[in-house]
Amino acid sequence: MFRLIRLFGALFSLSLRRTLAFRADMFFELVTTCIGAAASLAALGMVFSRTASLGGWSAGEATVLLGTFQVVTGLRSTFVEPNLAWFGGQVKNGQFDAVLLQPAPAIFLASFGAFAPLALIQVGAGLCIVTGGVVQAGLTITATGVLGWLVVVAAATVVMWATRLMLASVVFWAFGLDLDVLYDAVWQFARYPVQIYSPVLRVAFTYALPVALIATVPVEALMRGGGGVLAALAVAGGAGGIAWLIWRRGLRRYTSATS
Repeated sequence: MFRLIRLFGALFSLSLRRTLAFRADMFFELVTTCIGAAASLAALGMVFSRTASLGGWSAGEATVLLGTFQVVTGLRSTFVEPNLAWFGGQVKNGQFDAVLLQPAPAIFLASFGAFAPLALIQVGAGLCIVTGGVVQAGLTITATGVLGWLVVVAAATVVMWATRLMLASVVFWAFGLDLDVLYDAVWQFARYPVQIYSPVLRVAFTYALPVALIATVPVEALMRGGGGVLAALAVAGGAGGIAWLIWRRGLRRYTSATS
């Protein structure tokens, strides 16, 4: 475990050094992130210009949820997408062979072989939005609530990685099937409280798909002083275990491009 942590740090450091070689990219990433955040806040403001409540959530609470969504999305863009977005192509063209030959677990290298450190700007923007939403809503935040929010966000990140890995592993069974667009479409439903959707979708987004866990559950933990933490941890552990099993089964089907 400690060896993997050191490897994670080394790979992140390498990606950071590569990124800093193009410092102009940092400026443009900051500008585009600010524009995207402003656009999201403007869209939310337009919604609340027509109503005082959205699924029982006030404007400030919905802003906290939007910021939480931005944080998890930033973590996804930083740590997960730079690897799994291209995983299917690596399997198809044989580059995955090089991953299997490395002296480290293939699931680790396939998931965390490279990073996009500039995407952490999205995380910073999300934290600013969360802070602004807390002030706007006049919420009384406790240390337990903040800790619960952090733990559930971490659990949501694990579930996000696990579900993304499951979809990427589909390539072992169907080379031509690409579910990235579907995943991105479902991901966008987390921008808003899960309570605004129909009962059927609410059940699906809570128990079948991790939509509620991405932002709604963390914010509820923040406001309720840490509620839902144990359930989130259980879901994260279950999702991680299922992803690992699917990965192992997929590897048994993999045929090296050189064989």
